[in-house]
Amino acid sequence: MIRLFCAAALIIAFAAGPGLASGDTTAPVHHAIEARLDPDSGDLAVIDIVTVRGRTALEFRLAPWQEVEGVSLDGLPAEVIDLAGAWRVKLPDTGAHRVELRLRGVVPPIPPGGGRGASPSAVSGPEGSYLSGYAGWIPVTGDNWTAYRLGVEVPAAHRAVATGRLEEETLGETVNRAVFAADYPSEPPALFAGPYTVRERHENGIRIRTYFHAELDDLAADYIGDSGRFLQRYHEEIGPYPFPDFHVISSPLPVGLGFPNLTYIGRMVLPLPFMRGRSLAHEVLHNWWGNGVAIDYATGNWAEGLTTYMADYALAAEEGAGRAEEMRMAWLRDYAALPEGRDVPVTAFAGKRHDAGQVVGYGKVAFIFHMLRQELGDAAFKEGLRRFWRQQRFRIAGWTELRQAFEASSERDLAWFFAQWLGRAGAPRLSLGDVRAAAEGDAFRVTLTLHQDTPSYRLGIPVVIETEAGPVRRRITLKKNEMTASFKLPDRPTAVHVDPGHDLFRRLLPGEAPPILRDVTLASDAVTIIAAEAEPAIRTARQLAGRMLDTPARFGPAEPSKLPPAPLLIIGVTPQVESFLSRAGIGGVPDSLAGRGTARVWTARRDGGAPLLVVAADDAEALAALLRPLPHYGGKSHLVFEGRRAVETGIWPVLDSPLSRRLEP
Repeated sequence: MIRLFCAAALIIAFAAGPGLASGDTTAPVHHAIEARLDPDSGDLAVIDIVTVRGRTALEFRLAPWQEVEGVSLDGLPAEVIDLAGAWRVKLPDTGAHRVELRLRGVVPPIPPGGGRGASPSAVSGPEGSYLSGYAGWIPVTGDNWTAYRLGVEVPAAHRAVATGRLEEETLGETVNRAVFAADYPSEPPALFAGPYTVRERHENGIRIRTYFHAELDDLAADYIGDSGRFLQRYHEEIGPYPFPDFHVISSPLPVGLGFPNLTYIGRMVLPLPFMRGRSLAHEVLHNWWGNGVAIDYATGNWAEGLTTYMADYALAAEEGAGRAEEMRMAWLRDYAALPEGRDVPVTAFAGKRHDAGQVVGYGKVAFIFHMLRQELGDAAFKEGLRRFWRQQRFRIAGWTELRQAFEASSERDLAWFFAQWLGRAGAPRLSLGDVRAAAEGDAFRVTLTLHQDTPSYRLGIPVVIETEAGPVRRRITLKKNEMTASFKLPDRPTAVHVDPGHDLFRRLLPGEAPPILRDVTLASDAVTIIAAEAEPAIRTARQLAGRMLDTPARFGPAEPSKLPPAPLLIIGVTPQVESFLSRAGIGGVPDSLAGRGTARVWTARRDGGAPLLVVAADDAEALAALLRPLPHYGGKSHLVFEGRRAVETGIWPVLDSPLSRRLEP
């Protein structure tokens, strides 16, 4: 899956100076920028007039490739102090002052392979340029939010685009110029340029543009239409779109990045069907959550989980209840694969830096919103979101402000809910105790006992009782470690199922959680065995292990008698893999996968319960074809590949849940 994230998360890395308090809507710094960029050579010249007030010095950071050519303060020459990685201009008092900085540098070139495996913050080349607002191409002051006006010139073969409102654009014979502005609190401007074909349409007062490389131009109309559809959807669900523009930009880098009023997506990914669906919706929605309302990172990143719930999950749910349950179950399986030592409270999640962060910050947080909606009901939940938007638009907000909005919409005290789900790591573990059914006159009574581990949670637990006349749905509120509930039914009961739709965030029990790739790839003690003889295959297998595992790979000897009782990753060429498995007594390729495709991947559990992950490819070339796609399938149990294409993926079936009980006639 492409990595899609809100660029506001980058704030946390550089917020070392004066910043906004939660709830503040005043931008403390204004940039008036004039930039000239040549994407082909990377040459960049910048004049930035920074207006500040309320401080005695302007301190800022610049990229190491950007040089200071001159400084003036309120129109007079001024001294800038080099602080070994930072710069300072002293100010005479705390009033309003204008510091003009003249900068020049050469933006680093796009690395070989397009920067695969990294997310560069500033690159340039003939196929395009990308300059993050925090890359240091303009002064990074450490303020959470700023306001700005940016004019940028590029050669006529290129088009420039930036975050902010497009105010004017001039296309000339030798130079193209565009001006962008944010007179509201915003991230520092991110700048993009490339040999783009630009298409535009206005929908509901919003200018929607695509900046695509020539080979993607035939996708422009569909991207504009889908963007307009999602903008209207979230306008109706939450409130008005906060910006006048929305742009989709083709990137020469293999990335998927979200910014205020635009998204920047790898040119190889844009044609893929999933991109215009769920992923585009996710990026559009970030203009409300993360950009329209900024994140108070000190209390945790709520925006990724809320966006996942309202975009990815909501679209899956529209395909049917089964698809929604599949996604909830996938979140629970991922959490089951997370080692206890890597689990953290959601308030500790700031942004995705590894798969473990995604399990907590995306899946668990999305699940929290799902449970909150069940607790409050649709009307109060939706009104809470709209209230949160009205009150926090262009402010920095955290979990406290979210709780207050939902409390106001529901007229309920929700301190208990947010305390138990935000303040501690972990999840409840349920078990089903004694279940009895008995006739009671002309009716029947079912009595069941539920247990949960310490510390206890307050849980609204769905229970489905199958009867001869059909299913009966009930809800049990469990507040302590054990309780017994009783139900009177008019028809004979035949079975009891506790949380059969996986509507609670909880630890799956052994019979509920089939092995998946993440059981091994998230394990910090996983051991990798290379089962290959030729050097190219060995080299590729080691590279693939490095990409799949969430922590540095630990390699063990290909000697079955020395296998540790730890999670095990076996990668290699099929004959050597099969030989190793046979000698180790682990078992061979599953019958359903044998002989299919150019590579087969499957999971299992070894004697003693440790997870096993096997990657068996026909040759070194087939192994190399897995380098890009395979790391994105961590939630699957088995796969078959034809080259780089996964022709089959699946989850091993769960045959009997320990939270279900059949009742004797």
